[in-house]
Amino acid sequence: MVATKLPLRHFRRALVLGLGIIALAACSGFSGKEPSIGMTLEFMNRGKDFIAVTRFDPDGLPGPVPGALGASQTEGKQMSFMPGDSQLGLPAFVDVEWTIPNKDYWAWSAEMDKQAPQARHSTKNREIYERLWKANPSYTQRVDLTPIITPELVTRVRADRQNTQLKLTIIFNNDQVSIEAEARKWR
Repeated sequence: MVATKLPLRHFRRALVLGLGIIALAACSGFSGKEPSIGMTLEFMNRGKDFIAVTRFDPDGLPGPVPGALGASQTEGKQMSFMPGDSQLGLPAFVDVEWTIPNKDYWAWSAEMDKQAPQARHSTKNREIYERLWKANPSYTQRVDLTPIITPELVTRVRADRQNTQLKLTIIFNNDQVSIEAEARKWR
């Protein structure tokens, strides 16, 4: 194999062109990834009973957990994230876990409300709580987000990144969960 030397004038052109591309990329904020977008999560419980959301893991990583959700057709809990809050990008799936307290748990909880605070936190009551909580029905579901967060939807959000967020509405309905997505203009 014969090695050829690049003439000096071509070397300079290549160097200037390469540095120009790097400078242009740095000025435009190009990082090799698509720019992050803002996101709003709205958790709604449209079932008939109170629930406790115990896990919401996008792509298997621990995510935000709203905790307790009362049954309501119109109200829920909301969390918002600005562009740049997460460098992980858009998730491909989310694992959701929730519990619906049963009648035994509610009866015991009502009795605890009548007791003095120090009695509520006794070792015996803690053991009863753990036993009753484990007896509650729990549900786990993985939701594939690729058909929900479409490229067209992401393009609409990115077109006006400063004023638009991706809104995911997580809807619990007893033993099922579904997720809806939309571009939400917030200002």
